[in-house]
This record gives sequence, structure tokens and C-alpha cells, in this order.
Amino acid sequence: MLACVRASGLKLTPQRLAIVRELAADPTHPTAQELFERLRPALPTMSFATVYNTLDALASAGLCVALSLSPGASRFDPNMAAHHHAVCDRCGLVRDVPCEPPGPSAERSGAMVPAPLAAAPGFEVRAVERIYRGLCAACAKGSHGDEGARARAHGAGRGAASSRLRPAEARGARRSGGV
Repeated sequence: MLACVRASGLKLTPQRLAIVRELAADPTHPTAQELFERLRPALPTMSFATVYNTLDALASAGLCVALSLSPGASRFDPNMAAHHHAVCDRCGLVRDVPCEPPGPSAERSGAMVPAPLAAAPGFEVRAVERIYRGLCAACAKGSHGDEGARARAHGAGRGAASSRLRPAEARGARRSGGV
């Protein structure tokens, strides 16, 4: 991911470098708040606005995507390959689910548009997403009792409870400085 950041023309400050490395190494689609809390001990002068603005710059450069998969804060996904998501209804864990590419006959016939879109003539499909909702293995076993249990139950050992700050609210922090 670092090579892509350099190629996109984004300046690699020590803070951005740490954010990019942490995001790229985390398959759980962390929130800006989770990344901020993980990185704060190593970078105590870094602000939340720096984290959020860096994630926003990465998303604008097409290097990650902000996902609104459930109520609460957006989660950031560095996996730009086509895939779906599995979302735990209890703890909010998000995991990538590989998707099968369309078959060769669909590509040749141009039948990439799902049948329900026939009711929206002229609609141009940018992306197709499928979200599987249910319970992750840890929640299905009933091992969660509190909000902070997500990291422990999933072996992340990484973060605190997720932020409830929505991206629009966090954008207000942009005026206070940062990246």
C-alpha cells in the first residue's frame, strides 16, 4: 500500500506512514477512532483530525474505501479488489468475503446489470456490494459481554471500543488542523 501512496502523490509524513501501515495490516476494517487510539501511544502529538484527514485523502486517492456497514462510525477498507463483507450484528466485526467474478458468458453478453435494475433504465452501475449479516463465531458462542470484547474475542489485541463519531461530524475536526 505504501508504494501506491507514493505513486498517488500523497506526501508520506511519519504520521501518515504509521496510519497507512496500521490500516494495511488490519483485516477488521478499523474506524478512524480505533486507529487513532492504537497509534496515540507511539505518536502522542498526532490529532484525531490527522488520522481522519489521512483516511479521507487515501479514500480520495482510491487507496481505501470508507464503509457504512452499520450504525456508528465509518470503517476503512484498504482492500480495493472486488469483494463482499460479512458483518457481525452483535460486535460489529467486519471481514472480507471473496466474490466470484462474473462468468465469461455474462462478460460477452454485457449482462453485468442485475435484473432488478431493469426498472431503472439508464442507471450506470459503479459497484455491486453484498453484505452478509449475522453473528461471528465468537458472538455465536456467546463470548461477548461488553463493547471492548470485540478486540479480545477476535484476537486483534489492537483496539478499544469503536467511536460513534460519524464522518460528517469528523470533517468538522478538519478545520482544527492536521494533515
